[in-house]
Amino acid sequence: MKFLALPATLMLVAFAAPALAQDFPTPESIIAENDKNGDMAIDKMEWAASPAPVPFPEEADTNHDGKIDLAELTALFQQFQAGQG
Repeated sequence: MKFLALPATLMLVAFAAPALAQDFPTPESIIAENDKNGDMAIDKMEWAASPAPVPFPEEADTNHDGKIDLAELTALFQQFQAGQG
């Protein structure tokens, strides 16, 4: 199943209903499912081709290379867990 949930949406739902959190993908699985060119990141084209409901989250691309790698996606998840997103 191809699955890329916007981290903001993912975290909102996952933390509003903790019992369901295990049903949501991990940053690792999001990268694995949507990294089509094998560079271990999701670039803007891959994001656009995914089922993500919103535009590419520029703020997650902290090194400004035009893609979100595992560390950046994990950091974004952690921000939402901490209530900062």
